[in-house]
Amino acid sequence: KMSKRLGNAVDPFTTLNTYGADATRWYMIANANPWDNLKFDLEGIEEVKRKFFGTLYNTYSFFSLYTNIDQFQYKEADIPLKDRPELDRWILSELHTLIQKVDVFYADYEPTRAARAISDFTQEYLSNWYVRLSRRRFWKGDYQQDKISAYQTLYTCMLTIAKLGAPIAPFFMDRLYLDLNSVTNKEAFESVHLAQFPEFNISFVDKSLERKMENAQTISSLVLSLRAKEKIKVRQPLQKIMIPVDSAQQKEEILAVANLIKSEVNIKEIELLEDASDILVKQIKPNFKALGPRFGKDMKS
Repeated sequence: KMSKRLGNAVDPFTTLNTYGADATRWYMIANANPWDNLKFDLEGIEEVKRKFFGTLYNTYSFFSLYTNIDQFQYKEADIPLKDRPELDRWILSELHTLIQKVDVFYADYEPTRAARAISDFTQEYLSNWYVRLSRRRFWKGDYQQDKISAYQTLYTCMLTIAKLGAPIAPFFMDRLYLDLNSVTNKEAFESVHLAQFPEFNISFVDKSLERKMENAQTISSLVLSLRAKEKIKVRQPLQKIMIPVDSAQQKEEILAVANLIKSEVNIKEIELLEDASDILVKQIKPNFKALGPRFGKDMKS
C-alpha cells in the first residue's frame, strides 16, 4: 500500500533493502545538515556505498589478508612513535587531527561536517595515500619492526574510524570494530557503542609533517593532471618538473618529500623556481571595483 501511494517517488523500503540503512544515513547526513532540505538522489547513495564504505571495506580486506598470513594479533608492545617510519607518523598525526575535529563537530551538533571529515580521511589519506604507498611493506619482507609498525598503525586507524563513524553508521562500524577486536582482544567492550570515544593526543600531531605530505599530494596530483592533459602516461619517465616556491620554508618542505614525489609521478628531477627566476612570468590584474571609488576618472590613466 505504501508503495502504491508513493507513485513515482522513491520507495524508502526499497532503498533500505538495496543500499542498507548505514549507506542511506551516511549519504543524507554527509550531504546536508539534518535540519536542511535535501534533494534525494539514489545515485548519491550508490556513490557513498562505493567510495566510502567500499573503500573502508577494501582497506580492511587488504589488512586482514596479510595479517592472517603473518598471524598478526597485536601481541607486540606498541612501537614508539619516534621509531616508526615517517609515513606512519604522518597518518597518525592526521588521525589525531581528525579525532580533534570530529569530537568538536559532534559536540557542536554538526554531524555533516563530522561525516565529511571521516570520509575525506578514509578515502584521501588512509586509502589513496598511506595504504597505497605502504603496500610493499605489507606483502614483502620479514615479520620485523617495519612490518609490525605498518600493521599497528593501520589497525589503529581503522579501529578509530569505527569509533568515530559509529554514531552515523552504527551497524557497519560495529561489525568493523568487532572483527578487528576479536583477533586482538585489546578492548573488553562488547560493542563499539560501549567503547570509549577516541581521545585526542597532541603528542602525535606533527603539523610540519602534515604540510610536507600535503605538498607531496598536491604536487603529485598536479603533475598527474598535466600528464593526463598532454596524454603522457605515468610509466613514461620525464626529465624534470619545475615548481615555483615563495618562501624558504616551502622550499625546505618540498625538498623533504622530493624523492616521494619523483617516485609517485615518475620524474627524474625537481627544480624549484624562486621569486627571482626569469622563467616565471608575473601579471598584475587591477581590481577595478576596489580602485574605481578611490581614483574615479583617473582610473584610465
